[in-house]
Amino acid sequence: MVLLRFLADILFYLALGLLAYWFFSSDIIALWAAIGSGILSAILFMYTSNIKRSRRNYHSEPLSVYDWAFYMDLLEIPFRIVSWAFKSLWRIFD
Repeated sequence: MVLLRFLADILFYLALGLLAYWFFSSDIIALWAAIGSGILSAILFMYTSNIKRSRRNYHSEPLSVYDWAFYMDLLEIPFRIVSWAFKSLWRIFD
């Protein structure tokens, strides 16, 4: 499940990058690739959040619809990449 969530994160950021590329270059293939990876990412996010929900028995709680961990997972990977980049960049200037 962790690998599926990681793949969903990668596809989500790929879709954002392709949308930015399409905006600046007007390449229609990039737009279709962004739409495809965005849809696949959304499907994987829904699938993995259903697995999480069933494992934690969220069905008994009324606030199970608002799974805030789902949104925190979207922010986790870019912060780890930025922190890794700053740690690596700091070693260059030592």
